[in-house]
Amino acid sequence: MRYIYLFISVFLSAFLSGCSQQYQKVEIQEDSVSLLRNPCMGWGVYDDANDEVQNADIYWAAQDRAARQYASFLYVRWRWSDMEPEEGKYAWIYDENYKKLIQGALDRGLKLCFRIYNNGQDNLRAGTPEYVRHAGAKGYTVKGLKGDLWTPYPDDSVFQEKLEKFIKAFAKEYDNPDIVDFIDGYSLGWWGECHHVVLQDQEKFEQVFDWFTTLYSTHFRRVILALPFGSQIGFNIEKRIAIDGKGYGMRRDGLGSMWFSDEEKKIVTDMYGKTLLIGESCYWGCSSDDCTPFRSDTRYQMNSWRDVYEQTFQHAIEGHFNTLDLRELPETKGWTEKANDLVQKFIVRGGYRIHPCSVSLPVQAKTNSRVNITHEWKNSGNGYLPNNMPNWNYKYKPAFALFDQQGNLVQTWVDGSAEPSDWLHNENHSYTYSISLADVPKGTYQWAVAIVDQTKNQQPGIKLAVRDREKKNDWILLNDIIIQ
Repeated sequence: MRYIYLFISVFLSAFLSGCSQQYQKVEIQEDSVSLLRNPCMGWGVYDDANDEVQNADIYWAAQDRAARQYASFLYVRWRWSDMEPEEGKYAWIYDENYKKLIQGALDRGLKLCFRIYNNGQDNLRAGTPEYVRHAGAKGYTVKGLKGDLWTPYPDDSVFQEKLEKFIKAFAKEYDNPDIVDFIDGYSLGWWGECHHVVLQDQEKFEQVFDWFTTLYSTHFRRVILALPFGSQIGFNIEKRIAIDGKGYGMRRDGLGSMWFSDEEKKIVTDMYGKTLLIGESCYWGCSSDDCTPFRSDTRYQMNSWRDVYEQTFQHAIEGHFNTLDLRELPETKGWTEKANDLVQKFIVRGGYRIHPCSVSLPVQAKTNSRVNITHEWKNSGNGYLPNNMPNWNYKYKPAFALFDQQGNLVQTWVDGSAEPSDWLHNENHSYTYSISLADVPKGTYQWAVAIVDQTKNQQPGIKLAVRDREKKNDWILLNDIIIQ
């Protein structure tokens, strides 16, 4: 009989021990409406300075509503000669208008993005500072807005020396992902789009390409770099040297036009989820009915700006591009007045839009025990979170936390096996994560979930598409747990 009692005692002990862990599955509703400002995605407003740079006060007075209501970043496409008109006289130190333009973006919650170019084609003035020419750099002339403009040969040693000095200073100021989303790290040729690149020795083109992209990748270690893909040098070299070799993202500046070819569409389809895709529309400069640059398009029959916006939106969504351009005031006016529905749709569908579908968590457990967390995620956006790019180095990860009843963060756990860059459009990804409660005292706590930035002391780094949930410092609050 004593053996029967012993068996019952062991059974009850095991049963009660198992009952000490009780779980609850929390279903989380998706926010499918709100603007989520997250890194490297969304709409951009521009200062696209092929003529005069924007007056900051006038610009922000005109773009204030669009910037606050729709945009996520300011893209500054300036000439090198405006960023450094005299050697060592950098705009971020000495140009008050530039500083107001940048501060205006930051004050409106926008990130910064840059292309600094050196070729003066179709420009008001030379793209390269005059001091570079005076130092002995060799060059040639291109057609500016008011006559010929001097531009340097990219394989000239003086040009390379002066540009390297500028990029080093530029990176010291802006290799900061807290305020900068991406930098165009290859910007030779017309408009910085890397076409019509003229060298003293054209046989050195690949060497110059490698030098230029290495210059940027050496100095920008934390901010994502990008290049216009399919440029004069060809995609195979771009991919081998810069995209695969140095972790570059890809941008296409001709969406919504015949210039975005079927071959390029195949390339972006293949590269989706492998690298950041930055989109920009082809037709710009106006948005009124009497200005129709798109009429020359030989592939798409577009009779109005609305047609242009629809084609551009379609290319961006089908190509999984993370960004699009509201650009400057005429384009912003056109998009928001003639295609506001598409603006809103890209806010929801463009880029990545991540939410935790459900989380199964213990609501009761013993101190010093191990418990499992099962979590499921979905990205309803057409883009992706480029967490796999080398300059980000998988810094964003799903995490769970406990807050005490006074609202203090007690402990955080990061699930390193769950990878957000794997979460492509409308795929569900589920994980089970085992954690130890060894360092958590007895008491009542509240669970929370977030995607944290591991370079920022495990602080939430990505805004999640979650509705009807309380938040604590961007942590999404879930159910309670009693630890006994």
